[in-house]
Amino acid sequence: MSQMERIYKLDRLFRRKKPPGKREILEVFEISPAQFKRDLDYMRNRLGAPVTFDMEAGGYKYTAEEFNLPGLWFTEREVYSLLLMYSLLDQLQPDFVREQLGPFKDKLRALLGKSGRGAQSILERMQVSAAPQRPIDPDHFQAISDATLRRKKLRMRYYSRSRGAESDRVVSPERLIYYRGNWYLDAWCHEKEAMRRFAIDAVRLASVLEEPALEVAASGQQGYGIFYGPAENTAVLLFDAVAARWVSEEEWHPLQRASALPDGGLQLEVPYSNPQEILMDILRHGPHVEVVSPASLRSAVAETHREAAEKYDLPKRSVASVRSTTGSQTARTR
Repeated sequence: MSQMERIYKLDRLFRRKKPPGKREILEVFEISPAQFKRDLDYMRNRLGAPVTFDMEAGGYKYTAEEFNLPGLWFTEREVYSLLLMYSLLDQLQPDFVREQLGPFKDKLRALLGKSGRGAQSILERMQVSAAPQRPIDPDHFQAISDATLRRKKLRMRYYSRSRGAESDRVVSPERLIYYRGNWYLDAWCHEKEAMRRFAIDAVRLASVLEEPALEVAASGQQGYGIFYGPAENTAVLLFDAVAARWVSEEEWHPLQRASALPDGGLQLEVPYSNPQEILMDILRHGPHVEVVSPASLRSAVAETHREAAEKYDLPKRSVASVRSTTGSQTARTR
């Protein structure tokens, strides 16, 4: 019999008109006195059960009849795992998590009771260091999450940074994605009649509709990074021996192909669709990587390096001169 089963049966025994004595309990459950003590400690310290020994009745009973066993049963290790999950989610999207899961966290901490390790240690010792984040409205995030999980259509006003304009959309949300410090929504856009990926920080208004979301078969096509769409190109990259020590352990794309080179370098072939994100990842390796193909990507990397170098070929500007230039430009704009 598991400890959980024993505790449920002990709960019924403690509610009897004639409370059970220690000998009866040991015989009924065929357990040792040490095991019975552990069960009592668990009930008292972890579940908050008001169990006491009644000297006059010669048995164990509850001092408060209104006590009920909690509906959730977790081992101490499971409680710590759930608190760890809460801590990580709280750092990714604090406002939403604290509002939705705050009561659950309090119950988990109560379940730990007087155990040797405090629940606060998990919350303090795990830290997520995310990339630069764009803030999002917690109400918008709530509406988008609700529509996604309940499989409802979503009406939203969306700001497109590429066009610099807002538009009203009705979408069928498919999934939420947390990528490099920011949240995105994959959804079927009923206006464009196609799957689109929306940055949640660019949502200006959001409301859940009562119409069921359209179920769209997931596409097996995968671009690079956050960009949606088929990977129509393949970048062939040569990393020197210095960069290869790190890149050889990285996954840039699920379908990438890597080959070790005789000089300790690495050749990496990476599928991609939109070149914007793979361009940024290539640039962060500076002179330690060369784009072999395609020619368009090689030219884009070379041009970006040239433009950056030209800025540093100019005389060094002071902070005062930068502010002066910026101020005069602002004045002309007004």
